Amino acid sequence: MNTGIIIQARCSSTRLKDKVVMPIPADSNISMLGRVIMRSKKACDNVILATSELSEDDLTAEEALKYGAKVYRGSLDDVLLRYIGAAEKYNVERIVRITADCPCIDYNIIKKCIDEHINSKADYVSNVEKRTFPHGLDTEVVTLDALKKTDREEKDIRVREHVTWHVRKSDNFSKINVVEDGGNNYSDIRITVDTNEDYALINLVYFMLGDDFTYKDIIQLFNNNSWLKELNKSVYQKYVFKNEKEELQEALKLLKLNGMSNAYRILERAK
Repeated sequence: MNTGIIIQARCSSTRLKDKVVMPIPADSNISMLGRVIMRSKKACDNVILATSELSEDDLTAEEALKYGAKVYRGSLDDVLLRYIGAAEKYNVERIVRITADCPCIDYNIIKKCIDEHINSKADYVSNVEKRTFPHGLDTEVVTLDALKKTDREEKDIRVREHVTWHVRKSDNFSKINVVEDGGNNYSDIRITVDTNEDYALINLVYFMLGDDFTYKDIIQLFNNNSWLKELNKSVYQKYVFKNEKEELQEALKLLKLNGMSNAYRILERAK
């Protein structure tokens, strides 16, 4: 089964436009997308960018080619179809899904997920179902067959945008979750980039650790400097909700996080 890392990226991010071509660290000439590609290539040399057909993503495609990635361009909103198209074009049967806003992605985790997928023969392997790694080290390995099955079963564009969500929530696929080696939970560390606060934190991580570091170095850095978590602790991670109850629970968390105690009590009573 041919393995390839497919990185999704677009310049039209709603919260931090053009983030994938922003330099990391800020005084370097290496973009966030470049960092993701270089770090991914340590695990697998077959790296593909899946971006949109919009003219604003011409720069995204050029940036990927600069770092030795192949390029596929498809639908802006139907990211599931974009992944299927990229995999078919480059004959990838085992897809490693990475997002371009994760410039600390770790090749050790990628390799571990690939090995687990090979050994288990599961449809889907990831480290996100029961999250024990920091946000921003998300690695998913899924078969092309599973994505094609998703294409047949799931027509909601909001779900298709998240590519693997249907696989993760359906009982029709075999799944395995990879957890942190020491059995610890570091999911309160956020090293993905959605906002300016995230970008500032990532710059600090690179300034303090240099270019060549692993997730264990990141954990040690945050253990030694607990104040780092304060920089982006209020940033909201987007989700797809299965039902109103799930969305309501998340809304309560957000109100509590932002100190809106009166609104929290009203919504809690209404629940």
